[in-house]
Amino acid sequence: MRSFSLRQHPRTQVVRRFQWLAIGGMALLLLLILSLDHSYLNTLDVAMSQALYNGPVRLSQILAALMSFSGSLVLAVGLAAYFWRSDRLAAIGLPLSVGACWALAAAIKYTVQRPRPEILHLAHASSPSFPSGHSMAAWSLSMGLAFIFAQRYPERQSLFYCLALLFAVVCGLSRVVLGVHYFSDVLAGFAAATLIVAVFVMRYAKSRQDF
Repeated sequence: MRSFSLRQHPRTQVVRRFQWLAIGGMALLLLLILSLDHSYLNTLDVAMSQALYNGPVRLSQILAALMSFSGSLVLAVGLAAYFWRSDRLAAIGLPLSVGACWALAAAIKYTVQRPRPEILHLAHASSPSFPSGHSMAAWSLSMGLAFIFAQRYPERQSLFYCLALLFAVVCGLSRVVLGVHYFSDVLAGFAAATLIVAVFVMRYAKSRQDF
């Protein structure tokens, strides 16, 4: 696999975007928490549920299994095995990021205690609704991978980030399709996961620059 170094990309250019994304994500998360009892957010959630509920159910169920707690960790460990010889930082960081997402999701869920949507759930769901842990795992894993491959192949970085965004958004919206989350739960999941990704990126960039 191609060797690479972040010395070709100044630290400010590599990390600053992710730092600002994390700041914006935390602001969005706080705004959503403060808006949970407001009618305008409820209107948005109802509209998105009506538009997406009971859509591509089979695909959504597959994505639900893939980005579940066990599924996302198995996938992260598989990627760790792939990266182990060529990139120990990626091999260690990806599973840790996914694990951190689920831990943070649980902490927020049981603090906020938002009930699940009161419609027929097309997938298993037992914990509180806000935020979507599946959405957090999808954002963390896809964006982490996009960052890693963008350093290896900078000429294709736009493609990597677009694919990562597409995958995360589809995984997030699939939770609304299955009726187990509100749309705002998905947004909150993406917002919270930006912090995890930013920490991973900063640690990864700092370690590479120390080589």
